[in-house]
Amino acid sequence: MSYSAMNASLEYKLIRDIVKEYPRMFQIMERYFGQNCLKKPGFKIQTLEMACILFGVEQKRLIEEFGKIQN
Repeated sequence: MSYSAMNASLEYKLIRDIVKEYPRMFQIMERYFGQNCLKKPGFKIQTLEMACILFGVEQKRLIEEFGKIQN
């Protein structure tokens, strides 16, 4: 899947699905949410959008950073 196609729906995906599909995203999310957050079971059943809201993370910036490593 290309980054542009992924970008449109990434925010609505569950974090566990994102990490499974895009393993490189794990490192980026660790920087934004903290290392321990990604290890908690409840965190992985949240959508990226919800996690960003709860943690005060700028979702657009996170997705743009991921797009840079995808290209």
